[in-house]
Amino acid sequence: MHLTAPSKGYWGSSAIVASCIPVAVGAAFANRQKKTDLVSCVFFGDGATDEGVFWESLNAACLMKLPVLFVCEDNGVAVHTGTALRQGFDSITEVVRRFRTGVFEDDTTDVEQIYSKTAAALEDLETEKRPVFLRLRCYRYLEHVGIGEDFDAGYRSKNEYAEWLRRDPIMTQRLRLLADGIGETKLSDAERQAEERIKEAIARAKAASFPGAEELTSGVFYETH
Repeated sequence: MHLTAPSKGYWGSSAIVASCIPVAVGAAFANRQKKTDLVSCVFFGDGATDEGVFWESLNAACLMKLPVLFVCEDNGVAVHTGTALRQGFDSITEVVRRFRTGVFEDDTTDVEQIYSKTAAALEDLETEKRPVFLRLRCYRYLEHVGIGEDFDAGYRSKNEYAEWLRRDPIMTQRLRLLADGIGETKLSDAERQAEERIKEAIARAKAASFPGAEELTSGVFYETH
């Protein structure tokens, strides 16, 4: 979870729910101060909108008209608790619309439609000079943490799972590519190459040595070089 690659524009991820949201707003403020045309983007689940820091960050971004794209990946649960049991309002987007921000949402699992929706959100951000909130529906196939199923927990059904599986974004795009004339052989080769890259990455990780004790304090505070 704690990954970072500043040289690639990726400032990090964290296991603390909603903790990356104010970081994204800070990055947007820095971009504003440096007079760049960069946009700060942060991804979070619907559970993160239950945290006060989400609303504080959204409010600050709206007040300062910062270039932030807030992307809410809404799977309808926070661990095992559904939206209706957590939130005292009916629609997150209707609440966010009360702020001076652009709001976009879509229930599709079609990657090309999501791409188009995101492009429209970014255009709004640029032309209106304001942050944008983009809510997309998704689904968690497996348990909250781990590789197993958790239907016996009682908070969702296998029928719900089956319905979302029929809308699986990878399968949907695969069928579209086949319909567009991309042959099965070409698709299978691409899938095989992706699988090989994953296996190679896992093998490298398992073969790598553990970091030394000195790494405990590395990267915690600003370091001069």
